[in-house]
Amino acid sequence: MITTDARNFHDTIEVISVNGIQKSKQRIDHMIIKAFLAGVLLSFGGLLLLTVGGGSIPLAQNLGPSIHKLIQGIVFPIGLVLIVVTGADLFTGNTMILIISTLQRKTTWLDLIISWIVSFFGNLAGCIFFQFILVYYAGLLSNDPYRSFTIQLAETKGNITWHEIFLRGIGGNWLVCLAIWLATSARDLYSKIIGIYLPICVFIAVGYEHSIANMFTVQMGMILGANLSVGKYILHVLIPVTLGNIIGGGGFVGFVYWYLDWAKRSNINARVNNRSTASAIYQIVKQHNDLDLSQQL
Repeated sequence: MITTDARNFHDTIEVISVNGIQKSKQRIDHMIIKAFLAGVLLSFGGLLLLTVGGGSIPLAQNLGPSIHKLIQGIVFPIGLVLIVVTGADLFTGNTMILIISTLQRKTTWLDLIISWIVSFFGNLAGCIFFQFILVYYAGLLSNDPYRSFTIQLAETKGNITWHEIFLRGIGGNWLVCLAIWLATSARDLYSKIIGIYLPICVFIAVGYEHSIANMFTVQMGMILGANLSVGKYILHVLIPVTLGNIIGGGGFVGFVYWYLDWAKRSNINARVNNRSTASAIYQIVKQHNDLDLSQQL
């Protein structure tokens, strides 16, 4: 007997839909706490990225910038691993999860809006708490090369054009939601971790954008003195990346995969109905023929 440790496409859709129901029906205080924790947990990965990124600058000078980016991509996924394993609420993951459960009519659009709003601002609160209490006042990034690297990263993101960072946001959450999809389809912890690591490593290494990750990395650079105002950060970084994340996760993963699942199930139901109709017609014709035969006798 052949066994597999991964759910198939349609079973994964159903599990994600159930997760959407659970997220929307939980108590509001639980929703806030889980969103707050997700911001903190993702910030652990962001802190590791800034620490390793700042400390490995000589590698970029000697081996090229690609190696430098790849190293950051390797260490950052620990944040999402912690979120998925502990069941915290990440806004970018909810863009996919709640779209699927809502399109399946198992949750409402109001449930979706509440979940998105609470998780977004809960993630923001968790990032701010972590930045000030566990990083800034703890003095972890106060010295070079970590401070200068963090400031440079924030200023670089702040100077990306609106349409470019918006498109990078689409690619970023497309990969993040694929990571959550793979983790959902996996049945054991090791497979979940690998499923998360691969897409997230790609997303960081190639330079895509993630709204909640930026809530830590970019805001951390601003706290340390980056030349980036709050208004410019909101208008030119946070808003375009968030909109891109919604399209990437909710559209290209959530909606597309829901449609593929819905279309296949509709075709199966249509075939079943056609067979039932054909069988019923056959029975009527057969009864009619038997009736004609009896009349002839």
